[in-house]
Amino acid sequence: MTLFLRILYCLPVLLFAGCSPRGGRSDVQERLLMHSSFEDLEACSKTHQDNLTTEKAHTGSVSMFVDAQHPFSATYRKELGALCDHRPRRLTLSAWVWVPTPDDDAVIVMALANPSDPDHPIFSKHIFMTPLGSFGKWKRIRQSFELPADIHANTQLILYLWHSNAQSTVYSDDWELTELW
Repeated sequence: MTLFLRILYCLPVLLFAGCSPRGGRSDVQERLLMHSSFEDLEACSKTHQDNLTTEKAHTGSVSMFVDAQHPFSATYRKELGALCDHRPRRLTLSAWVWVPTPDDDAVIVMALANPSDPDHPIFSKHIFMTPLGSFGKWKRIRQSFELPADIHANTQLILYLWHSNAQSTVYSDDWELTELW
């Protein structure tokens, strides 16, 4: 092999040897934006506080539940600007849930809405609980969401538990919202 071909063959290795994807920045970490074990009711709407119970809890003494008589849980609403000082691109929602059987497919809903029209979300995602297995005990669910580019600091984040097609009571506790930072 000629010297020219050797150099040409090794050139990509030489060019990328000094490259680093973060160029001196610290490692990317998750930053906690919100945590609720439902002991503090400040963030929950007053209209659905009857969906809080001491019957089952993952931590503390209070959890949220939905059943046929209470299809929607307390709703967490907060402007994105109150959670972080920049426009997040990706959020991760995690929660602990107690689902009795595979027939109890309740849903955690994460939505974004303009403050002038909070009842019509511009973005909505669902975390279904039964595909994740483990019934009759607490399990952690977690899902990440890429956010639309047209959100701003006044955009409202909306989180709630929905009974959906569940046949029995479903419980949830210890909600966390994080972003990569």
